[in-house]
Amino acid sequence: MNNSAVTFIELLLVVIIIGILLGISVPNLRTTLDNFALENFVKNIYTFSLYLQASAISQARPYCLNIDQDKSAIWGSYKSEEGFEALTARYALGYKIPAGVTVLLEPPDKNKIYFYPDGTTDKASIKFTNREKKELSLVIQGGWGGIKMP
Repeated sequence: MNNSAVTFIELLLVVIIIGILLGISVPNLRTTLDNFALENFVKNIYTFSLYLQASAISQARPYCLNIDQDKSAIWGSYKSEEGFEALTARYALGYKIPAGVTVLLEPPDKNKIYFYPDGTTDKASIKFTNREKKELSLVIQGGWGGIKMP
C-alpha cells in the first residue's frame, strides 16, 4: 500500500527544527536591529549638524546643537535678540535618543556645540554606545568647521 500522508513524527520534527532555528536567529536579529538603530541615529545627528552649520552661515547668526541626556533629546537652536531659541521647523525639531543608547561628550562638561556664521564650530567629540557595546563617534573638529564620522 502506497501512503503519501505526513506522519505525526515528521510534522513534529519539522516544528522542532523551526523552533531551533528561531531560537538561534532571534537574538542575532535583536543585535542587528539595535546596531542598525544606532547607525541610523548617528547619521541623522551628523546630517543635522551639517544643517546647523549651513544655517549658521546662510542666516549669519550662531546656531547650537543641544544635547540633554536627562531628557534623552538632541535639538537645535539659533541666536535671536532674546537669546537662543529652539528651532521650530518640522524637519529641524530634533531627535529623541533611542532607548539603550548612551551619549558621551568630550569635553564632558559641554552639552552645547556652537556653529558660527563664519563657518567655524566649537571642537567636540560625541560617542554613542548601544546595549551591544557598539560604539560610533561624531567628531566636530572646530576651527574650520569640519564634521566627520570616523
